Parts: sequence; structure tokens; C-alpha cells
Amino acid sequence: MTKNAFVTGGTGFIGINLVKQLVEQGWDVTALHRSTSDLSTLKQLPVNLAEGSITDLTSLQEVMSSDIEVVFHLAGDTNMWSQNNARQTEVNVTGTKNMVRVSSQKNVETFIHTSSVSAWGAMDGKVTEESPQQGGESWVNYERTKWLSEREALKARNHDTKVVIMNPAMVVGPHDANNWGRLFFALRDDDLPGVTHGNMSVAHVEEVAKAHISAVDQGNDGERYILGGRKCTFAEFVSIITEVSNISAEPKIIPASILKIVAYFQAGISYLTENKPDLTPELAKLMTRNVVYSSDKAKKELGYSIPPVKKSVKDCYEWLVKEELL
Repeated sequence: MTKNAFVTGGTGFIGINLVKQLVEQGWDVTALHRSTSDLSTLKQLPVNLAEGSITDLTSLQEVMSSDIEVVFHLAGDTNMWSQNNARQTEVNVTGTKNMVRVSSQKNVETFIHTSSVSAWGAMDGKVTEESPQQGGESWVNYERTKWLSEREALKARNHDTKVVIMNPAMVVGPHDANNWGRLFFALRDDDLPGVTHGNMSVAHVEEVAKAHISAVDQGNDGERYILGGRKCTFAEFVSIITEVSNISAEPKIIPASILKIVAYFQAGISYLTENKPDLTPELAKLMTRNVVYSSDKAKKELGYSIPPVKKSVKDCYEWLVKEELL
């Protein structure tokens, strides 16, 4: 039986991969988009395009039909620059609040909320779904707003809507030119001053999308699922990128303490120039953390799979080449 889905963030990296899989599985998909969104990929798919914004409650009420059964709320602001905190809070927190309100009004059965492992905040060591989240106390606005957005999403349960929260780690793969995919361009242009030994947890975007769909029927109401990946250091990740792409770049290893100093220096200059710096204190924190995210729960309950880091990087690279972006 065909299911009707409403997807926010469908023009984004994870969103496009999700929409493609939903269409392949026979779902009837409505994809929310802003007036300025790039619709080139979605227009190639049999989806209903709905113009609106998660920060505009009225527009949501107008474009979400009453036959929507499942909402996939992926839209979010991943900003890592404090100058944009107000906008990020409006998108991540107020936007989620609006989505919950409209979903409740339309009697949506299931609400799949895409959060992030960042909701756990500054933690070291192994993190599972049972680990206490510290994102609400974080000075990093992205971590704080992801923590807050989860609390807003869970309120949909008060209206008999099933809520499942997805917590992806560092996602890599096709259709990524603006997230970790930017490293290909930085390395090509010799614009990456250095790398650190901070840990990464690299997930493949297609597996992350699959887990979102599995969560509709297999996910437990009110629970979280960490969608982590293979552990590697940031330096190792960059090395894999250069190997796969044949880019001859060898960024220097920079101690975490030095990287953070550089980040604060660039942030200080940005307040004067009002130009976003290449490196922010928030990003430096992300690049230097020493944490491992466990995906055991998602593997067991959602059938989540973690391919090798090299496959995730290779798939991203091949897509960039195919699109003539690299």
C-alpha cells in the first residue's frame, strides 16, 4: 500500500538521498522547498513540490495535505559561526515547533525527526543512546539547538503521533558538495592549512537514508537511534580523500591547542569584517573531539549498515566528478 510522505530538507544532502529511496519504494512524496532552493534534482523525480518554509507556520498549513501519513523532518541549519546563531535557532527550534504543530493538526501518524549526534554535546569516549545528553548546556549553538529541537519533536507524542529521532554522525556520500564534500575543493585548491587527530565517525548517506525509512515501521516510539560510522581520525579521513581523488596534497598535522587558537583568532577578525571565517571555534571543537558513537541499536532494530570509509568517500568523489563539480 502506498504511503504518503512529507519531507522537509528534501533539497539537502541527506534529503535528496531519502527522497530518491522513497520514490524507488513507491511512496507518494511531497517535498517542501524554499523559493530559492535548487530544484534541479527533485524535478527529475516524480514528487510533489511544495513551496514554503518551516519558519512560516501559515505556509506549512497551506501546503501539507491532510492525507500525509509520515513526516520526515530533515530541514535544519548546520551553521558553525556564532554570527548566525539567531537564524539557526529560528530554523532548528522554531522550525521544528512549527512542524510538530502542523503535523498534529493534520493527524500525521509518524514523525521522523533528523537530529544529530551533536545533541550529546561535548563528550569523550563511547556514546550510546543511553548516554546523558549535554547539548543543552553547550556553548556551541548547533549542539544546543539540536538538543532543543529533539524536545520539540517529542511533543508530537502528546497528539498520538509516533516520534522517532535519528542522530546521524558525519555523513558522506553522493549529492554532497557543501558539507564534508567541500574538503575535496579545499584540498584541490591547497586551501586546507592543516588537519588534526580528532576522531570522526563516518556514515554513508545512503545507509542513513535507509535507516530513516526503516524507522517508520521498525523504530520505537519516543526513542533515538545513533547513525554512526567507521572511526577514523580527521587526518586519516583527509588522507583517504587524497588517495581516492589523486589530489596531491599533504596538509600538516596541527595540534588541537594550536587549531583552537587559530580558530579564535579568525573568529575575532570576522567580527570586524563580518565575513565568515574558514575556521571557527565551533568547527575546531568538532574537529578535535575524541569520541566514538555506537550504532549497535540502529544495526539491531533498523538494519543499519556501516560501509568502509573509503566507499563513502569514493561515492562522494564519483558524484562530484559526474556532476562536473570537481
